[in-house]
Amino acid sequence: MTLKRYFLLLMAALAVFACTPGASLDTDDEGWQEQTDPNEGTEEPDGPSHPDDPQEQDDHGHGQGGQQTLPQPGWFELPKMDIAKEGKYMINSSDNSQYYAWHICPDVKGPGGNNARNYTVCFSADYHCPLWIAAPLHPMYQASGRHEAYGPDPDIPDDCQWSSSSNASGYNKGHMLGSGDRNITEKTNNQVFYYSNIAPQLNYNKEEGGGFNTGGGGWNTLEDWIDKNWVKSQTDTLYAVIGCYFKPFGDVYHSGTMVNTELLSGWGRSDVAKPTMFYYVLLRPKKAYSGKSVKDCKASELQCAVFARAHVRNLHGQKVTSTEMMSVSDLEALTGVTYFANVPQAPKDTFTASDWGL
Repeated sequence: MTLKRYFLLLMAALAVFACTPGASLDTDDEGWQEQTDPNEGTEEPDGPSHPDDPQEQDDHGHGQGGQQTLPQPGWFELPKMDIAKEGKYMINSSDNSQYYAWHICPDVKGPGGNNARNYTVCFSADYHCPLWIAAPLHPMYQASGRHEAYGPDPDIPDDCQWSSSSNASGYNKGHMLGSGDRNITEKTNNQVFYYSNIAPQLNYNKEEGGGFNTGGGGWNTLEDWIDKNWVKSQTDTLYAVIGCYFKPFGDVYHSGTMVNTELLSGWGRSDVAKPTMFYYVLLRPKKAYSGKSVKDCKASELQCAVFARAHVRNLHGQKVTSTEMMSVSDLEALTGVTYFANVPQAPKDTFTASDWGL
């Protein structure tokens, strides 16, 4: 496949829409060096997973013939991505232990008529976990059902992913982008069961105060609050980055008690890093500007904030409060990730809790 054809397929797939049919059409294609008909080539881009020359790669997918730098995709939810195509895979050109992949819904159309995007992932070969998942959240992706199709992400090397769905003791499989966020069809739901979208989360233990990833657990409580208040009841797209953090992190609900990482044995490996914190970074138009594309909003017309929860069991049942909020800029200082790179006017230095009903 020629590089030109790769870009045509890639750009066509990127010109998809994850907003309400009545709202402004967010094609999210700013920043691309070429333009193409958004109705042409609606299939999933095949460049990253089908190299021009499959012989020019080593056993881990790292190319032997140099890297091809790719442009930043234009989706509004994306962090800054330094993308290089190396052999079969997309990597972070600044850190080749990090792999990128994006997934297009195989059988879900956006209002523009193209296949809707599912999510983008940055996956760590050092931690064997996702660093972040970026995705649009909207009721158009939701229905009912769950298909448990656990397996490796086909666009990330197998040798750095999990090889089994068997859990480490005391943990279970925690979705970043939830199954309930993508259950409109079986094929779309299957994609969120890739191991690239899953991280270790503490299971329920009554003696230790509850669980993190079980009914009423700290993470589930936050997920449900976001879904109820900012997805199901809304017409605007909620742009989200859902991430893991691995350095020491203080539990703000329990006097700043520090949570540290450790290596876990499970899921077919003995070197899976335990996240110390999970977070959501959210962006949307303020309610007064509902229906307006974020690209057309001024900073004063947008709201963005971070919700971060320490990875502990004793947040079981903890209601969402402003205590766990921080500005996007504060999270950037912790993680080194630049969020909402395609929305330069996003008000990342501040947040207003009342904008989020808190």
